[in-house]
Amino acid sequence: MRAGWLIEAPRPLTGDQLTAARKLAADAGLTVEDRDESDGLLTLRTTATAAGAVLALAILAMAVGLIRAETAGDLRTLTAIGATARIRRTLTSATAGGLALLGAILGIAAAYTVILAGSSRQQLHELARVPAAELLVIAGGVPLIAAVLGWLLAGREPRSLTRARLE
Repeated sequence: MRAGWLIEAPRPLTGDQLTAARKLAADAGLTVEDRDESDGLLTLRTTATAAGAVLALAILAMAVGLIRAETAGDLRTLTAIGATARIRRTLTSATAGGLALLGAILGIAAAYTVILAGSSRQQLHELARVPAAELLVIAGGVPLIAAVLGWLLAGREPRSLTRARLE
């Protein structure tokens, strides 16, 4: 029993064309459904990219915070010998940016490895469309944001230059 027909158009139908098709179908006792898959997938892809970037930056902030806590003595020493806030900011910025870049490269490589491992030969043609904009945001934007945030948030002087931290 035939349940429906799939009709593909060479280009997206306009609102007037869909209205006319729905009127013709209603006269025959049928319905017309249209699907614009690009909008839904674009929104999903953009949201997933943004959520992943925020999550990566949060994890990176924790890692840089731990690194700074472990090297607090070294920062005190640098400050005591005359290192300016600019030098301390540069160290933190370079650390955050480098870790973010490494994480982005490893994450992208791991994602494509998993996709390739889970795909059959017939599905490999689907990988031809590379989401370049999203990958550029991940590989370039996240490390840049991490470096800028590291620069902005790391300039204050250590609390005490005279007392060593008790452990």
